[in-house]
Amino acid sequence: MSDGFPILSQPTDPSTFGGNLQSQNLDFKLGRIQQYNVNVERQLPGDVVVTVGYAGSKSSHILVDGYNLNVASPIACGSVPGYTFGCGITTAPYPNFGTIANINDFGKARYDSLQIKAETKSSRHGLYALLGYTWARALDNGFSDGLGTTAGATYFPLPGTSRADWALSQIHLTHSFTASIIYDLPFGKGKQFGSNWNGPVNAILGNWEVDVIEKITSGFPLFLISSTNGSGVSFSSNANRPNQLCNGRLDNPTVSQFFDTSCYVDPPTGELGNASRTPLYGPGFVNTDFSAIKHFQLPREGTDLEFRAEFFNLFNHAQFFTPGQDVDSSDFGVITQTVNNPRLIQFALKLRF
Repeated sequence: MSDGFPILSQPTDPSTFGGNLQSQNLDFKLGRIQQYNVNVERQLPGDVVVTVGYAGSKSSHILVDGYNLNVASPIACGSVPGYTFGCGITTAPYPNFGTIANINDFGKARYDSLQIKAETKSSRHGLYALLGYTWARALDNGFSDGLGTTAGATYFPLPGTSRADWALSQIHLTHSFTASIIYDLPFGKGKQFGSNWNGPVNAILGNWEVDVIEKITSGFPLFLISSTNGSGVSFSSNANRPNQLCNGRLDNPTVSQFFDTSCYVDPPTGELGNASRTPLYGPGFVNTDFSAIKHFQLPREGTDLEFRAEFFNLFNHAQFFTPGQDVDSSDFGVITQTVNNPRLIQFALKLRF
């Protein structure tokens, strides 16, 4: 009985094997991450502390999954005079097989940042504020973040392409600003203004607090691809990159044309595109959350009531998804979606006892 498995009467010839394979390097090294930072802190008048620092990291031997090792160089190699990019592998190393998806340890990444923070160390005049700004560069050689984000079109393992894969990371944000402000308004009994208010007036106008959270960031990188892959290389992503003819950035981008799509075209048949994996940035992000909080003092000791009016995305600022990134798609350069919520308003009562 074979239980459904084929009966082998003689040894099988390995040269006849076919299909797709999953492989892993035997000399698999442990990932390494080096982190370093330095900060300078200075206290300014008004109990404001400013911190300026550098933070960085360098990663190597990071796990990368899914690269197809069974590829040959572009068909333009040897047939188009002067074309050399990715050339050097005349035929697929294992012609009997299709895809040989490899788990490897060649992932690399680097992060460098300038970080500035200002914070009030006391709630002087009822005000607390925390402001932060980061300028950063995050680069890698094209591996997934584990959350389903694309790494774009990678050219490894073709000869001479390791540097061509080095580009901005999925998590890269050039600019990031955040602000958190809490302000106890100086109105009501025991405050700077309205200390002689009667009960009803104080119950309405006194003991208010306002909170603001502001977040502003630049856009994430765009991974432009050419899905009509005419290079002859069977990449795991089955995508090439476009050829870049000009800068591509627009001074006044719109949702119907976020960047200059005429700057990116399909490369000639048989060739790899010369654009970077991440030649452009997507839409920036601006969001303001606001809260107005009324504190009621109740007769019973240790008990208080709080009324909250909260406004998320206070100014109803449109927050856009990334535009189409496939040069061969009808939505190339077009934004068709938004992210997060429009303005939301909620009210709440909170009793503490």
